[in-house]
Amino acid sequence: MSIEKKLFFEDMSTSKSMRGTKHYHDVFELYFMEKGSCKYFIDTKVYHVREGDLILIPEGVLHKTIYNEGERARVLIYCSSHYVPAEVTDRLPSLLHLYRNPALVPRLRELIAQIRREHTNADAFSPAVLTSLMHLLFCTLVREADSCESVRSENLYASRAIAHVKMHYAEPITLSAVAATLSVSPEHLSRVFKKETGFGFSEYLTTLRLQQAEAMLKDDPTLRISDVAFACGFNDSNYFSQCFRKTYGFAPGKLKQSKLNRINGLHN
Repeated sequence: MSIEKKLFFEDMSTSKSMRGTKHYHDVFELYFMEKGSCKYFIDTKVYHVREGDLILIPEGVLHKTIYNEGERARVLIYCSSHYVPAEVTDRLPSLLHLYRNPALVPRLRELIAQIRREHTNADAFSPAVLTSLMHLLFCTLVREADSCESVRSENLYASRAIAHVKMHYAEPITLSAVAATLSVSPEHLSRVFKKETGFGFSEYLTTLRLQQAEAMLKDDPTLRISDVAFACGFNDSNYFSQCFRKTYGFAPGKLKQSKLNRINGLHN
C-alpha cells in the first residue's frame, strides 16, 4: 500500500489573532515561532511558546493557539507520514509537544528557509528534495534531543474538566454538570476553561464530538448519519449535520459517500 504524500507550508507574519474552524489535522503539524510569543493548548496541556521554539503535534490531537498582543511571526508545516522517517518514529513521542533547543535555532531557521524556498519555487525535483529536507529536519530534532531544555507545561485547572468530557462526551453532558463534578460554579469553570484552553466549553465539546464522528464515518462509512450523531452525543442529527458542514465545509454524507466510493473502487 502506498503512503499518501501531503505537505503544506504556511508562512505568516501578523499582529492579529489567526483563527481556524478545525482544531486538529489528519497530518503531522510543526509550528516554528520565528518571532514573538504565544500560549498553545495541546490535548490537555498549555505551553508558553517563545521565539525559536518548535511545536510538534501528531495527527488527530486537539489544539488551539492563544495569542498575546504584539507582532509575531510563525511558520507552519503540515506533512503526512511519508515525510517522517521510520528511523525516528519511535523517538518522536519523547519530543512532544514543545521542543526548545536554543543552540539549534540557527540550524532550524536554515532548514525551514530551505523548505520554504523549495516549496515556493517547485520544479520536477522538488518532491524528492522536500522529502530529503523533511527527513533531515526530523532526524536533526531527534539527534539533538539530549541538548533540549526541559519544558514543563502549565498546570491546568481545566484539565480535570477535559478528562471528564473525554470520558462522557457521548452522554448529555453540560457545563453545569461538569462544574458540579468539580465542585465549582458554572460561571467560574466557563471563565477558567476559556482562559486556559482558548476554547469555550461548548466549542470544545462540539469539536471533540465532531472529531469522534469523523473517525467513525471514516472507519465504517456504512453507518447511518443519525446513528453516528447520537453515538457522539448529538441529540439531533440535523444539528449534527449543520455543525459538521460549518467545521469541515461539507456535509457528513459527502464524507461517507467519498469513503464508500474509495472502498468500492479498490474492490472493482
